[in-house]
Amino acid sequence: MAAQHDVPEGNGGAPATRPMKIVGAACFGHMIEWYEFGVYGYLATVIAKVFFPAASDSAGLLATLAIFGVAFFARPVGAVLFGNLGDKFGRRTVLASTILLMGGSTVLIGVLPTYGQVGVLAPVLIVICRLMQGLSAGGETSGAATFLAEYAPQRRRALWATSIQAVGVIAFVIAALFVAGLTAVLTEDQLYSWGWRIPFLMAGPLAGVGLYLRFKIAETPAYQKVQEAAPVKQPSPAREALVRHWRPILLLFAIVTIESVASYTAKTYLPTYLIATVGLSKTTALLTTSATLVLSAVLVPCYALLSDRVGRKPLLIGGTVTLFAVSVPSFLMIGSGSVAGAVAGQMLAIIPGTAISVAVVVMQTELFPTSVRYTGAAIGYNTAYAAFGGSAPFAAAALITATGTKLAPGFYFMAIAAVFFVALVKIPETFRRSLSADADSGFGTGADSASSAREQQPA
Repeated sequence: MAAQHDVPEGNGGAPATRPMKIVGAACFGHMIEWYEFGVYGYLATVIAKVFFPAASDSAGLLATLAIFGVAFFARPVGAVLFGNLGDKFGRRTVLASTILLMGGSTVLIGVLPTYGQVGVLAPVLIVICRLMQGLSAGGETSGAATFLAEYAPQRRRALWATSIQAVGVIAFVIAALFVAGLTAVLTEDQLYSWGWRIPFLMAGPLAGVGLYLRFKIAETPAYQKVQEAAPVKQPSPAREALVRHWRPILLLFAIVTIESVASYTAKTYLPTYLIATVGLSKTTALLTTSATLVLSAVLVPCYALLSDRVGRKPLLIGGTVTLFAVSVPSFLMIGSGSVAGAVAGQMLAIIPGTAISVAVVVMQTELFPTSVRYTGAAIGYNTAYAAFGGSAPFAAAALITATGTKLAPGFYFMAIAAVFFVALVKIPETFRRSLSADADSGFGTGADSASSAREQQPA
């Protein structure tokens, strides 16, 4: 029999069925999603030459990073699409669909013709594949976090939900090491002619395993409870979320903006920065970033346990203030040209950045009632990533080109943290809220808002 802390919410007090199976299925699928997404970022300098050979090095890199950002514009569409389906028909089936779409579109990138073979059609095709990846990503993170949070015991909700974050970071490490290994063992001609395709093609069998695991797990107890109480499904969870829960969506947008800029700069842009701007080798750049991301993965459960004790806001506010303070010093070290400086600078920024990410991942599930939780979380989370996260690598590279200073990304971090800091003050503390009841989030209008807020206070 499971220990008491393994009893999930909304399951009538019954012990969870094999918690490790639940967490493992959600996490493995999530890891595959972000391995596939990370591969593109780590191969940016290679893709620039394969798909934009006529451009200058800087122009080709900017075009490649712009296409990286294209996927993020599809994420809000994926959020509405998969969020609606997830709130109407269940979390499990939709999460199986997202991994299938991501795997298929990633394999397609691996078989695309190059610019030398079909000309301008090549970058058009890669844009289409990136849009498909973006649709999938729009339903993945919020859906997986919702799935785990609805299964988790309240006192361990952050630990369960953020497990996807830890394995997501590890996925970027695997992608980085894979690309670093190819770079080390292949000649430059081999890498540019066919070697770059291998990491993309690996997505096929990996996605197949993730799909199998996700179909082997049951629907969440919280979702089943709501469906039993109200079996007639609402026609549009997205409309319900946008009309009745627009305040938490806006606040979620603001806090995710800070997280997304820090996250995608660290995970996907910094290797490119170290190669193209600082002048380190591809292998060295990828290895330094991998070391930093391993630290982030180790910090995730530590921050999650802390959040389950003291709440989400202390991590959000403390992490953002610290990130503001260390942004420029971290880029001073990263841009020093030394390997030690690159590692130290990245670690200095990743410590507060991980605290912000942990709070965001679990808080998005606590701001909304069960009937619109997937949709509301996905819309707020993915619109922020579309507006700022996907463009962060491009913005950083463009600012360096425009200003001529290697510190430009650090000042960009500071500006984003300052502009959206007000949301951290206004957002409510959520870590004691129950996810098993379909109560209003507490942001509604009129008398029902006050009463529902009281219902969600701890006894």
